[in-house]
Amino acid sequence: MTTKTRVILDCDTANEIDDQMAIAYAIGSDSLDVLGVVSVQNTLASGPVSIDRYQEEAERVVAFCGASQTVQCLRGASRPMETIDDGVASEGLDFIIESAKAGPLTILATGPATNMASLALIAPEVRKEISVIWAGAFPDDSTWQKKKYGELNARADIASWRRLFIAEGPLKVLPGWPGVEKLAVTPNPFIQQLRDLGSPITNYLADITFEWTSGRGVFDMDDMDISGAELPSKRGKVLWDIANVAAVTIPDKVYFVDEALPYVDPAGVPDWNKPGRIAQVSQNLDPEEVLSDFWKALKKLSPRGWAI
Repeated sequence: MTTKTRVILDCDTANEIDDQMAIAYAIGSDSLDVLGVVSVQNTLASGPVSIDRYQEEAERVVAFCGASQTVQCLRGASRPMETIDDGVASEGLDFIIESAKAGPLTILATGPATNMASLALIAPEVRKEISVIWAGAFPDDSTWQKKKYGELNARADIASWRRLFIAEGPLKVLPGWPGVEKLAVTPNPFIQQLRDLGSPITNYLADITFEWTSGRGVFDMDDMDISGAELPSKRGKVLWDIANVAAVTIPDKVYFVDEALPYVDPAGVPDWNKPGRIAQVSQNLDPEEVLSDFWKALKKLSPRGWAI
């Protein structure tokens, strides 16, 4: 019998639509034991009540997955860290600390690093024993120069980004570029695939995908005039946060290398000429395998999938 990996998701659910995909993916996976979803603030994206919105959405997604009895949803940090030494206590952080006492634990962190940085400050011995997979930051200086305003997780709490990068404990970093951005889907076929599964969660994911892509001009790639234009919609919709789940469920398909993390100054400028601690950083993955594993998990949550 294969032992499942115990995980907690640390999400700014409803900031976009990718956290919702990641939660459903994790709950449907045969290889994960999902203990809970801890919400984390993203006041930069959603204002001072971001944590309320994200908590409500996490509870909704878990309920649609049929997992409310087994997967707890708790509030994490409600605000960013004010300084690099300003840990933010929360019930979600307490849950992570208690869960770590029961055995090995992995945190799939898909939002700002506030909860993970606070853990390093409030319970450093626990942080040293927990594996953290964080979606954020940049792989190199060139990418930072091009994408610095597009990487929201780091910008939404610079102090916590800085603390995470110097804290002890196992850490994998998933920058959005150039690897994770390969997880792009064409909206209309993707929405139809979700609806074809016929479950409450896949119908809900289809609804929010339609709303998100329709409201932001993300069109089907086959329907567009792409004659040399560098358009965001050219790539479809990227399912950024599912990479965190795949890093555990199919670890041989998300590729990491050991790298020295850059020093990050108080303004959020990383300096690779001032290398710091070593972490595992991903710049590539196998998008076909990740998406295949994603669909396999969603089928487990679908009445039609149970017969497959």
